[in-house]
Amino acid sequence: MKVQEIEVGKTYHLTGDIENGFWDGKPFISHEEVTRKIRRITDTHIICECGRKFIINENLNISIPFYLR
Repeated sequence: MKVQEIEVGKTYHLTGDIENGFWDGKPFISHEEVTRKIRRITDTHIICECGRKFIINENLNISIPFYLR
């Protein structure tokens, strides 16, 4: 699934890199896998209702959770 297909306010399963604070003045990037409702989409990030900011890059994988199909 592509970022352009996402509808804000719906729940998706996201796997990818997130910005998780800063370390030595540089963004600290970690890899996460969650199922959350999407609150906002920017040019560079997908922001979940829990506050996680997934980076839109080649590591991002988006799908509809099995229980919502």
